[in-house]
Amino acid sequence: MSSQPPDLARANPSTAHGSDRELRADARRNRERVLRTAQQLFAAQGLGVSLDEIARRAGVGPGTVHRHFPTKEALYLAVATDQLWQLVAKAEELTATDDPAALFTLLSAMMAGGAENVAVKSALVAAEFDLRTAAPDVAAALTGQVAGLLERAHAAGTVRPDLTVEEVMALVAGAFAAIRHAGAETSRTRSAHLAQLILDGLRPSAGTPS
Repeated sequence: MSSQPPDLARANPSTAHGSDRELRADARRNRERVLRTAQQLFAAQGLGVSLDEIARRAGVGPGTVHRHFPTKEALYLAVATDQLWQLVAKAEELTATDDPAALFTLLSAMMAGGAENVAVKSALVAAEFDLRTAAPDVAAALTGQVAGLLERAHAAGTVRPDLTVEEVMALVAGAFAAIRHAGAETSRTRSAHLAQLILDGLRPSAGTPS
């Protein structure tokens, strides 16, 4: 008879699968760490930060970064997409409240995040990446959340009655362009002021058509 040791993976499949899950969880944590670090470094230092420096700051090996993000463009897209999913999560939290001004809270967060990552968004535009086609699921999810909060704001009378979700999303994109044009990417005060001017234009006024 054979005296070969048993195959541990076959003998105890739950152990093997558990190990796989742990590896996958570890890989996810590393990816999240790289994304958060990259977002912070891009906002603080610009896009010239190397992938190796991002790896060092994130506390992972260069191979980990290159395995998840083989090019800078791939990392830019992942950072932008990750930020959008964070905004979707924030929108879901706001939807669970009864705040009629929740739309403005979400739009402020969208514009603030966009101001911090305007360089990343500019790089994607230069590389002819459109998030609506490159990441359609998150783009649709965020637009849907904005539409729901806009409907609530309309019912409460806190926004112009003629405002559509398409116009809201266009104005948010326009805010990023305005912040970049004004050179306000590195000034939270100036970028917030520009964002507030745009948000004020969404509020109802005496001359707004009904």
